[in-house]
Amino acid sequence: MKSKDYIIEFNKLHKGMNEFSYPIDANFLAKIDGEHPTKADVLVKLQMIKSEMMYDLKFNLSGKVSLECDNCLDDFEMDIKGNYHLIMKISEVENYTDDEIIFIIPQLLEYDVTQYIYESFLLSIPAKRICALGNKECNKEFTNKLNELEQNDSEVDKKENDPRWDTLKGIINN
Repeated sequence: MKSKDYIIEFNKLHKGMNEFSYPIDANFLAKIDGEHPTKADVLVKLQMIKSEMMYDLKFNLSGKVSLECDNCLDDFEMDIKGNYHLIMKISEVENYTDDEIIFIIPQLLEYDVTQYIYESFLLSIPAKRICALGNKECNKEFTNKLNELEQNDSEVDKKENDPRWDTLKGIINN
């Protein structure tokens, strides 16, 4: 996805501090393929320091995101915050491999920060998503039913012994 709203035009920047603000909302998320939250109200503040041969970018994310609980499948809203750092160095060769630095050629006039903002947003969301993160209790009816089904399954497993496995266990013991 490429959007004019998330493009930094290098020729319009002045040396020193430059500041930008980017929203992450339903419109932003709808334009990106993949599985991710669909509702968010997050503001990304970017502070970029331009020097002769380098751009130092500091991203600060803060806002709310709507998620689905991994335990009870109810929706909940949680606050997210994150600080991320990126360095862009000007180089004649663009194909250096470095995880923390992006090398760009001097002739490059603009850079799209959409992907970096999206990845930073995803990193700000915890891997385990539970209602407690949104100061909410899980759906008791759902979790009780789940526990009940889990107990029934374990009882069935204990009762049913397959005689073929018992025979195989006897071979191993000999």
